[in-house]
Amino acid sequence: MNQGAFHIWSTVVRREYVTRVRRRAFLVATLLGPVLWVGLVAGIVLLTQSTESPAKVWVVDHDGLLTVPADGGQFVPTFPSCYPERSLLEYRFGREVKEAEVLEAEGFTCMVELDEGILQSKKAQLLHLEPPTGKAKRWMQRDLSQALERLKVREQSDLNYDDYLALKTDVVLVGIDMTTGEHKGAGQGGLGFVFSIFMLTFVLVYGMHVMRGVIEEKSNRIVEVVLSTVRPGQLLAGKIAGIGLVGLTQIAAWAALSWALMLGLGMAIEQSAWMESWTATQGLTAGTADFQTVLAAEEDLAFLLEINWGVMLGCGALYFVLGYAMYAAFFATIGAMVEQEADAQYLMLPVMMPLLFSYVLASMTIDAPESTLAIVSSFVPFSSPVSMMVRLPMGVPWWHVAISMALLAGTAALLVALAARVYRVAILMYGKRPTFREIVRWTLRPDSGAL
Repeated sequence: MNQGAFHIWSTVVRREYVTRVRRRAFLVATLLGPVLWVGLVAGIVLLTQSTESPAKVWVVDHDGLLTVPADGGQFVPTFPSCYPERSLLEYRFGREVKEAEVLEAEGFTCMVELDEGILQSKKAQLLHLEPPTGKAKRWMQRDLSQALERLKVREQSDLNYDDYLALKTDVVLVGIDMTTGEHKGAGQGGLGFVFSIFMLTFVLVYGMHVMRGVIEEKSNRIVEVVLSTVRPGQLLAGKIAGIGLVGLTQIAAWAALSWALMLGLGMAIEQSAWMESWTATQGLTAGTADFQTVLAAEEDLAFLLEINWGVMLGCGALYFVLGYAMYAAFFATIGAMVEQEADAQYLMLPVMMPLLFSYVLASMTIDAPESTLAIVSSFVPFSSPVSMMVRLPMGVPWWHVAISMALLAGTAALLVALAARVYRVAILMYGKRPTFREIVRWTLRPDSGAL
């Protein structure tokens, strides 16, 4: 490409980029997208906390499994440590069922009935005037389960409960790569799957932007004017590059905003009352723990501190560029062959199938990242942008990534060149949809789509 051709191409790129980033829809989606996602999560948490109401529970122990008589005709739990004091959950114990009117008059919201049958069925009835929150119900289940466990230990062995807990062992298997020493687990696979979904979404969305842009220019015949000064191949390549830069801009903005929001969230957590409570439960001095300490202490989240985020974001950007260019060639070809977007719906299925298949492969890769299917799918250009993003957090040899990107880059370049040949002829064809034989003939003409 000589200097003059490059100038024309860059002009097309700049036009596509500036036109689209100035649109209100783009600005709103870019600025508010991460805010809405974080706001949604925070809103759910706050709404859950705000809607939590205290639950006062009347526990009916018909057979005296978990209670003993006390002064004043009252009953107290045999294992009081199983029922810790909580602001949102309070227990009272007895042997008699209370009617709904009595429960309401005495301020009870729930009643639990249990007898000796619970030892076999492991089920108890929960009757309520007001449905308890999910958290309160989980607390009830845990409290009763611990009390019954203590009862069984006491009756069926000579051990006290503390000795039993010392013997009780829960095994957790942590996968570690013998060559790299990296941890591999479900958390890393889940993170990779999230990245792959974003990859699939952005490739699809911006690929369709290319198709709509081509259809719009063809339907209003603007392309006829543009082609008087720009070669078809230059116009198509510039459109693909310009829209791709728009996608990269949005991805970069989302990444920056998400990082800032996560930083703000971490600072808010560090200053919250919950942090003080968590610090006390961990035996730490107030003010010595931060958000990273919380993440490190949580088994399900600790892997986030081990992820090489630079590699993930860098590879993600490259796979988006190459994957988008490859699929944009298909979408541009479809746009050039039709005059209305409705007509394009019938031609999109062959293009959508590899993307949908990539999603299926990605979900399978989580459980078996080193399987033959996972490795092959991360090399195949049509699925590698999605499949490789699942494997990356769990550790991938550098040459796997290099080969995958090289194959993807070569395929993308070839498909863009072939799309340019079809685009040159089809973009000026009106009133007739090209046949498959015509498309093949256009792609085989060596002089039809030079950039």
